This record gives sequence, structure tokens and C-alpha cells, in this order.
Amino acid sequence: MKRTLIAALAATFVLTAACTTFARPLQFDGKVQYQHRINTKEGTADAIENRWKFVLNGKAENFAKNMKLYFRMSAETLNGDTQSSRDFNSFPGQDDNDRSVISFLDQFGIEIQNAGWNYKIGRQDAFIGANGLIYDSAYGIGKHIFADGITITGKSGVTNISATALQLDQYGHNDPKIYAFAASYNPSKDLAVGTTLVKLNGDKLTTDKKFWDVNSSYNITNKLNVYGEYAKSDAATYNKSYVYGINYDVDKKNSLWTCYTNVERSGNIVDNWSTTTYDNNAKGMYYGFGHKFDKTTTLNLFYSRMEKIETVGSVPAGTKFTSFRSTLTYKF
Repeated sequence: MKRTLIAALAATFVLTAACTTFARPLQFDGKVQYQHRINTKEGTADAIENRWKFVLNGKAENFAKNMKLYFRMSAETLNGDTQSSRDFNSFPGQDDNDRSVISFLDQFGIEIQNAGWNYKIGRQDAFIGANGLIYDSAYGIGKHIFADGITITGKSGVTNISATALQLDQYGHNDPKIYAFAASYNPSKDLAVGTTLVKLNGDKLTTDKKFWDVNSSYNITNKLNVYGEYAKSDAATYNKSYVYGINYDVDKKNSLWTCYTNVERSGNIVDNWSTTTYDNNAKGMYYGFGHKFDKTTTLNLFYSRMEKIETVGSVPAGTKFTSFRSTLTYKF
């Protein structure tokens, strides 16, 4: 109830202030996206899913000195024999048969810039680990998939710094909290190295954990990049995760990438939506291709071939599963 009231008040504040106090108008951008997905898993029927996604971002640059407002509206429609559809306006397990939902203001807040540092305060996505290995909700959409809190980014000397304190909004009460600190620097023009420290306070809804992470990337040429990341938690078993991969820009319009990922059950943060870029309790390959038709329109193809690391519930270790996704995006 408190969060609903806070969200409503924040929305009213953002929109009212935007309409009455700005010398310049609000700025908008966004995207319309269609995705066709085919998922397979040993022992189950194939699942075919079609989804439409709409995102509208708004910002007001001159709300106050060194301060801007941000907010986002989104909608998503899912249909088909899907394994992943859900109602992002409810908490998991509630009204999950509602597949087409508009999530009014699923992100909102303020950003403050001061002395080279940026402070983002409000409802926002989270990207923890250089490649989102520990936690990543940046791809998400919906009222309860994001978190409330603050993210601070800046530079101290030659070191890039990021600090995050966020509370999830996926359980209805006493939501878990994530605290993260990351640092990275460039020993040379083409080499980057970094580390991340994370604390998860589960508040009895999920297990408390601590993580540490090391990561690196290297530009072999201006078209070819390699990267790697390794993370470990303080869980007693199945506590590691890692990813290494290659990105290659074929030309100005086409790109290829691939990576191998191995994420054990306690090797990253899995919330109530199972929000994560990399499949938990799984190892295998991801492959991707991107094509830019023009500045606004892109086509992305994705294929993963994975297998389960350990037996969980009725799904035995070694179970193989795949996902193919074709995504067409128009940005405006």
C-alpha cells in the first residue's frame, strides 16, 4: 500500500512539475518491439511465444540546477504456448493469467549531476557485474520487475566507481535489498579490468548472500572485443558463475557475438521473477547476430543451447534446453 501511494505521488509530482515549471518541453524517446521465440526442453513440449513490447521514456532536463526528472511507461503483450509469460502488474503467483498489461510509470525518479558524479534516485533497473553476471533487470518491463533506491556513478582519479543500494518490489512486503560496489580502470587504451562486491539481504524471503566478482575486457582490434567475468558467492555449494565471450562488428550494419556461460544455483541473484540475463543452474553457449537497417530499425537473432548443472525438483542434471529468438525493434 505504501509503495502504491509513493508511486502515485511520484507520478503526480513528475507529470505536474513537468507541465508547469520547465522552460523547455519534455523530451521523449522509446521503442516498439516484436519478438518471436521458440523454447525447447527435454521432457516437455516445445513452447512458441510471440510478444509485442512498447516503451516510452520521458525526461525533463532542467527541472532544477544539475537535476533532471526521468520516467517511463511500458506495455507488453504475450501470447502462444509460452513458458515465460506473466503479469508484470502483479506479484508472482497473483493473476498470472493476465498476459496483456500496461505498466504505468514502471520507472521514475530524479538524476543529479554534481562535480562529475551522477546520482540516480527512484525506481530503476539494476545491472550488477560488468556483464550483468550477478544481476540484470535492464531488459525488463513492468510495474514490479524494477527496484527502488539509488545508484551513484563517477570517477575517482583513473578509477571508474559505481555504488548501488536498491530494494526489490516483487514479494509484496519486506523485499530483499541489494548493495553493490564496483570499480574498474583501464591499464591501457584497449584493456579494462574491474571488480564488484555485492551483499544481498534476503529479509527471510531469500537467502542472504555475499558475492565478489572480477572482470576484464580487451579490444583486439576496433572491430573485435573479448571479455570474461567470474563471480563467487559465500553459499556453501554451487556458488560460482562465469562467462567469457567475443563481440565482432562485421561492418557498420552487421555484428556477431557468442559466449560460454556457466552459472551455478547460488552463483548469481535469482529474484521472484527469476530476473537474470544468464540462465541460472545452467551451462552452455549463447549466439547472437545483429543487423541495422537504418538508424531506427534493427533485427536481432539469438540462439542458446544449454543444460542443467544440478537436479532441482523434477528437472534432472544434464537436461538440455534451447531458445531461439528473433527480435525486430523500431526506435523513435
